[in-house]
Amino acid sequence: MTGPFFLVLLLLLYLLTLLQSTWISEMLPHFLKPDLMLIFVVYVGTLPYLLSGAAIVAICGLLYELFSGCPGGLFVLIYLLLFFLLKFIAKFILIGESLSFRLLLVFAALFLQDLLVGFLPFAFGILRSMSFLPGWTWILSQAAATSLVGWPLWILFKKVETFPRMTPPPKSA
Repeated sequence: MTGPFFLVLLLLLYLLTLLQSTWISEMLPHFLKPDLMLIFVVYVGTLPYLLSGAAIVAICGLLYELFSGCPGGLFVLIYLLLFFLLKFIAKFILIGESLSFRLLLVFAALFLQDLLVGFLPFAFGILRSMSFLPGWTWILSQAAATSLVGWPLWILFKKVETFPRMTPPPKSA
């Protein structure tokens, strides 16, 4: 990954964090809030960069924790698990340029994230009861909203990739 592309991704990540934690949190009810950070994590997980992608995803988790006030390390762990799971899946399944398949990955990642958010604090002893867990209708509505918002975001991410000098030049033989 080139330096300018890495910096543009960090800037985009910061803008998405601000958008999700300010405007979207105030405008939409809790069960309809799209998870912009998760869309970004899935996008970075489908890029061919391992170490720099993991660094960006870890920064994404840290920013999410700073802006949301959740227990430290929880979303860093969840986002890194999702990132490496996507990398593992990419070894067996060809993740092409199909937008609908990538949004299906976002949909599945949101379900897995909600399961991990419900299970990990209880497993690590952070919470004593699991009474805060949302119902399935809440998860379905948030997954649908996230997938709908993911469509234009994914097109924006692809436009950012096409900026000049954002991707390394092809190696000549």
